[in-house]
Amino acid sequence: MTADNVNASGDERLALSFSQHVVRLQGLLEQAIAPTLAAQSLTSAELDVLGALRSAGSPYQLRPKELTTRLLLTTGGLSNVLRRLDARGLVHRVPDPSDGRSHNVRLTPVGVAAARAATSSATTALQRFLSVVPTATLEDALRQLHSILGAVDDAPYVPLVSRNVPEGGASAHRTAG
Repeated sequence: MTADNVNASGDERLALSFSQHVVRLQGLLEQAIAPTLAAQSLTSAELDVLGALRSAGSPYQLRPKELTTRLLLTTGGLSNVLRRLDARGLVHRVPDPSDGRSHNVRLTPVGVAAARAATSSATTALQRFLSVVPTATLEDALRQLHSILGAVDDAPYVPLVSRNVPEGGASAHRTAG
């Protein structure tokens, strides 16, 4: 740690203020997409799971452990989300060919369509919400957040912005974030 780090500087107000701003922004972003989620009868956690599976590319599947790590969900929380999505026919569990004791979570064809529609609607709502912020400001904030996450997070962070999931199903490889 250098003298410029928050812990070394002893500036508790900076850490508290930063976290309050991040939490407030998260709340505002959630409010911006709430009508979209309600229209599609989804929770934000369900949208996150659908989006993560879709961003994985064809065959749109991940291990539950990968989902909990990416989405910061507990295993119990993920199980509840998966149970609801499964009941709606949006996901199903498939045996993991590399580990007979485990399974993967895969989007069904209906789930792929629902994920596409939900992420498109949410993205549109977020673009409208953020349209009052200059592009350069958003780009700078994104760079800064990547830097902060890289410094504090042991798990690799992969921004959705770096992903391009074509309609045909092939996905671009994740870039370092």
